[in-house]
Amino acid sequence: MTDPIVALEPPELSSAVTTDELRSDELANTPTSWRRAVKRFVGMPVPMAAFLYIVLLLILTFFGHLIANHDPIDQTAHRFAGLSGNHWLGTDDLGRDTFSRLVVGTQVSIRSGFQAILQVLIIAMPIGLLAGYVGGKIDLVILRVMDAINSFPGLVSALAIASVLGPGLNNTIIAITFALIPGLVRLVRAQTLALREETYVEASRAIGTPIPTILRKRIVPGVLSPVIVATSLQLGYAILLEASLTFLGMGAQPPNPSWGNMLQRAFVFIFTEPLQVFIPAVAIALAILSFNLFGDGLRDALSQIEVKPPKGVKRGRLGLTSVKDATPETTQPAGTILAVQGLTVEFATPAGPLTVVTDVTFDVKPGEIVGLVGESGCGKSVTSSAIMRLIASPPGRITSGRVLFDGRDLLPLPFAEMRKIRGNDIAMVFQDPMSSLNPAFTIGNQLVEAIQLHREVSKADAETRATELLDLVGIPDARSRLKEYPHHLSGGMRQRVLIAMALVNDPKLVIADEPTTALDVTVQAQILELLKKLQREFHMAMILVTHDLGVVADICDRVAVMYAGEIVEQASVHELFANPRHPYTKALLGAIPQLAGSEDRLTTIPGVVPVPSLWPKGCRFSTRCEFVTDQCTAGPVPLEAAGAGQLVRCVRHDELAAQGAKVEA
Repeated sequence: MTDPIVALEPPELSSAVTTDELRSDELANTPTSWRRAVKRFVGMPVPMAAFLYIVLLLILTFFGHLIANHDPIDQTAHRFAGLSGNHWLGTDDLGRDTFSRLVVGTQVSIRSGFQAILQVLIIAMPIGLLAGYVGGKIDLVILRVMDAINSFPGLVSALAIASVLGPGLNNTIIAITFALIPGLVRLVRAQTLALREETYVEASRAIGTPIPTILRKRIVPGVLSPVIVATSLQLGYAILLEASLTFLGMGAQPPNPSWGNMLQRAFVFIFTEPLQVFIPAVAIALAILSFNLFGDGLRDALSQIEVKPPKGVKRGRLGLTSVKDATPETTQPAGTILAVQGLTVEFATPAGPLTVVTDVTFDVKPGEIVGLVGESGCGKSVTSSAIMRLIASPPGRITSGRVLFDGRDLLPLPFAEMRKIRGNDIAMVFQDPMSSLNPAFTIGNQLVEAIQLHREVSKADAETRATELLDLVGIPDARSRLKEYPHHLSGGMRQRVLIAMALVNDPKLVIADEPTTALDVTVQAQILELLKKLQREFHMAMILVTHDLGVVADICDRVAVMYAGEIVEQASVHELFANPRHPYTKALLGAIPQLAGSEDRLTTIPGVVPVPSLWPKGCRFSTRCEFVTDQCTAGPVPLEAAGAGQLVRCVRHDELAAQGAKVEA
């Protein structure tokens, strides 16, 4: 059993919560997305009328025998008796009451539709989730099988299966199920492809959530909305298929009534007794129309909570980043909690493998904050994701390197072992709190899950711990916040929740991936101050991924500057600001507004970070550097020592340093 949860003293951070955050209290009682969807649906007259008709059909399905005023198979009346008080819709060619047969036949038609859809859901949902989430060869095989089934019209497929199985209602339902499975499998797969790319799913993997739990709690709630709409539409199609197969003699057999065999028997007398054909035909048409209108209404009502279209990214097992080549055994440097050595990451593209991070090496000491700095596209987030083994494989893989944490190399660890480390020993704070938190679950649910995944504690104890953490990160009225959803909170408060989630299991290392990017300046300062305070209290190591050297100066102990997928300079914060050696570092420092005097212009770096396929030979900064020479582009530039604890990747760093070009801190 793990260590018991330790109570935390509430900090005096209430004053740090902004007025904007407190205004989110007004949202605490707003209805959820599902409740709003229900209200929108109730306000649609046509779908609502269709829904009421479906309710009527369900009443006839369950209580049809009580409503029917005659025995549906009794042949004592006159043949083709007209409409009367005793026979409301007349009688058929055998003297059986048409109204009673229509009412009792509703049980067969509606039951077959719902039973077929239920079987489709039971079979198609797991297959679609598997194909969309796991991907790879499994996805390819499933798609090919579904395409083969879909190559025939639904009625033809159902008729073929029913012919093999033989006449009978149960066999007909099996045939209908077979015909409807491919459509729902493809829908669930497409939605899963989209949802697995969401940041909150990646955050769930980062805390070590098992794949079955991710599918059940993260993917399925997002898939439900389109699946509900699809099943409501398929119900009408299932009823049509049942009636068609019964009309062809494959469904419910006489004398048991169903809409299909009523239509089949009456079709013989279509010219002499058209009413007998008209009655079951209208019943079938109204049922199908009602389910279609109901489905259209659901689609419109649920449109605001449906997921984005799929991105179509094909992946294999998530969380198991493949390592192409084994890296020679090395020991972790003494006094470090994390040592990243020669980390290289590539992605498969149509043009071939593309390296996006090259030979990244740095370490982190216990209780130290290391900044990972660079412009967008420099490989900072890929590096942090690779440390957590969150690179999707395929298309991504680590081709070489080692990630040594607390004496173990994380890269070759089995997934089960890696899952125990994520969210427990190493935690991650993502940059977009709205997409990192699951909108379908309350704040409390997500915090409690993160605790119970790694600690054997009761739900009540986990909720107590969650409340203490929310209080610790400065969220007022923490207990009531557990019942709120992410959209009830402001951006700053959501970021505080993410920080609390990262700290629930007292991690030894926290990776903060641009945690203040989505926040305004005032809230950014509060979050940074909070991170510093919590880092001191928990004495945890931290990697801060950012593009803002001003943030680095305020919070970090050491800095690793990245450009175009490689580290170009490493140093302590004091040394980096006092004596930057790489031209890129100098340019970044010159671009900090706080460093510009009243007569100085901010430094601008011409051009943009090149994409990996266009990296220049030699120094990758050479296309933007004002000091470039032929020597810079002659070949790869190594990372060399340039002083006590300072490393730089520049062939002219000694020469440039001798020129005295410095940026005053």
